[in-house]
Amino acid sequence: MTNVLFLTLLSATVTEDRSVSLARAEEEFLKGNELCDAKRFSDALARYDRAIELGLRDHVVWNNKGVALDSIGRHEDALGCYDKSLAANPSYEIAWYNRGNAYSYLGQHERAVECYDRALALKPDYHVALYDKGLALAQLGKTRKALECYDALADLDASNEVAWFRKGLLHEQLGKYEDAVAAYRHAVGVKPEYQDAWNALGNALYSLERYEEAIEAYDRVLALNTRNPEAWNNKGFTFFMLGIHDEAIRCYDRALTIDPTYKHAWYNKGYTYHGIDRLEDAVECYRKALEIDKGDEVLWNNLGNALYNLGRYQESIPYFERAIDVNPKYEIAWNNIGNALDKMARHSESIKYHDKSLDLKPDFDYALYAKGHALGKLGRSEEGLELITQALELNPNYDHAWMAKAEVLNDLGRLDDAREALTNALVLNPTYDEAWVFRGNVSLGLGDPEEARRCYEEALRSYDVALEVEPGNGEVLRLRAKLLEELGREDEALPAYALAAKAGDVRAIAALARLLIRDGRPAEALTVARDLVEKRPEDGEARALLGEAILETGDPAEAVPLLERSLELDARPAVRRSLARALARSGQVDAALKVLDDGGSIAAEDDLLKGNILRESGRHQDAVAAYDVVIATGAHLDVAYAERARALEDLGRIPEALASLDAAIGLDPGEAEVWREHGAVALKAGRSKAALRSLERATELDPHDWEAWALRAKALEALGRGDEAARCRERAQASIASEFGASTDNDGEVLK
Repeated sequence: MTNVLFLTLLSATVTEDRSVSLARAEEEFLKGNELCDAKRFSDALARYDRAIELGLRDHVVWNNKGVALDSIGRHEDALGCYDKSLAANPSYEIAWYNRGNAYSYLGQHERAVECYDRALALKPDYHVALYDKGLALAQLGKTRKALECYDALADLDASNEVAWFRKGLLHEQLGKYEDAVAAYRHAVGVKPEYQDAWNALGNALYSLERYEEAIEAYDRVLALNTRNPEAWNNKGFTFFMLGIHDEAIRCYDRALTIDPTYKHAWYNKGYTYHGIDRLEDAVECYRKALEIDKGDEVLWNNLGNALYNLGRYQESIPYFERAIDVNPKYEIAWNNIGNALDKMARHSESIKYHDKSLDLKPDFDYALYAKGHALGKLGRSEEGLELITQALELNPNYDHAWMAKAEVLNDLGRLDDAREALTNALVLNPTYDEAWVFRGNVSLGLGDPEEARRCYEEALRSYDVALEVEPGNGEVLRLRAKLLEELGREDEALPAYALAAKAGDVRAIAALARLLIRDGRPAEALTVARDLVEKRPEDGEARALLGEAILETGDPAEAVPLLERSLELDARPAVRRSLARALARSGQVDAALKVLDDGGSIAAEDDLLKGNILRESGRHQDAVAAYDVVIATGAHLDVAYAERARALEDLGRIPEALASLDAAIGLDPGEAEVWREHGAVALKAGRSKAALRSLERATELDPHDWEAWALRAKALEALGRGDEAARCRERAQASIASEFGASTDNDGEVLK
């Protein structure tokens, strides 16, 4: 009996202790919930563990512990808790839902969907489970099934603005922008202060090219929150699409004032500057964006493109390479390396890069066109034409491909077909200045100078149209100046280049310096070139121009180190030739010849320069041999024969010199200087009548050539025609007075 009583008393004591423990466990559990609500998840976890130790092990405490674990990133441990919750109560839909969330956090979206389905089977109107199931399906790329979830959610609660917002996003993914617009409008109708929905509405309207409406949507965001950088950025790019560039830049600047680390605003600002040819500004913006994210291949590529468009082709290549480092399958960057090499006339090297691009994307029309263009430049015009034709089959609306086709057709001598291809380019782009210029050149080849003149005027008009939109566009100003220079309108070209240089176009500064050197104004060129070197201290072309300007001002020794450094930075043949000239003029003839030989070039220009250096150093026989090499190549024949004649004259081989000048005149009968030299050599040969004929032609071509008039007077005197000789001498003196403020003696020498 005593034992029975003891057991009864003991049982009562245990029951009482358990009740106390459960009460304490309940307190710990509730405290854990409070800590979870305060987002103190680690502290909450300790409370849940204490509750479990005290005996509270129902489905709710295990579920809530799982939520705390999920919240501190311990998703695998959270899954274990949800499993215990469901073991305690398989019908607990909240644990199924949270289990789905844990799988979503782990990227296991298929399993997540299964869990959400179990939750929804238990509670069909479980809104958050429907919402998150839609998210998981979207992550799996099952956009239509995800959309079904949000349709169901909207049916359950038409005032659920988030469901409408998600519907809009999914419609956008499916390319159904009108449906997206309708969904976003519903979302903001339910909740007018819903910033994300207004912003997304703007994006969808942008995709439909309804730019003014898009700006209105972004303005609604900014009316709610003026410090929303995304809305400022999106509004800016929409202004860019409308061609309102100043306003676009202002919007990006507002975004960046709010968030200086906003990569997309830096990128879009750079892209806008790129689009209006403010390329130096574009480079700076792309660099800023890359400081924020060095893992963006598009940014690296666009920075390379901006440098490429600035004509800094060698400098652009490392940036395309960085894009490939980030994404080795980025076919655009591979092709762009090829394009940069093409621009530097390194066509053979470029082919492998175009090929790599085509390996990655065989139907990449830009790479097909680029490779075809390179093959054309290598003399493989038929192969090039085939590839460009393929590119145009893929994309018949690419004006540059039609231009490239015209170039290879021109090389093949098919001028009519070339002109037709250019017509197609100009139908697509009526203000395609480069195509108008080339069409003018082709028209000249077809013997149609009037059509050529019209084309050149159309090109100039195209530049003027562009300048009406962007009056300070440095690149357009430079291209206009370049065409004027090519048309021989140098008096107009010089101020045009000066305007482009003032607008900040660095290539215009270089072109202005080059034209001033050629125009015999080296002192002015020197000032311009120094400015260029200040802007681009490590640019080979800038240093080369400064070296050439110094050379032409009569200081070859100072020019040499500049040109040597330029050659290190930019091994172009033109730089090598400038260095050779500087060395020769500073008395280092052998060094000059070695520089030309070390270039490994077989260009006729190199042998022409060798001949000139040899002749000026008194090595006339070697000079004749160099000119003979040029003549054997068939290039620059008129110049080679004229220079050869001068060397032969220096050797006293007058008949051969006359024959060489005859050849030069036969190749180019419009060169006044050669006619004058022919007359001078004929006088030396005692052939006064022949001399007179040549000098009459020289003065017809250039009525201001005082030397030709003076020599013509000497020829007339030799023929006993003194009165006519006197009149010619008066013409010579008038020309000299006009040019130099001096006169000549009876032998035609200028009197100082």
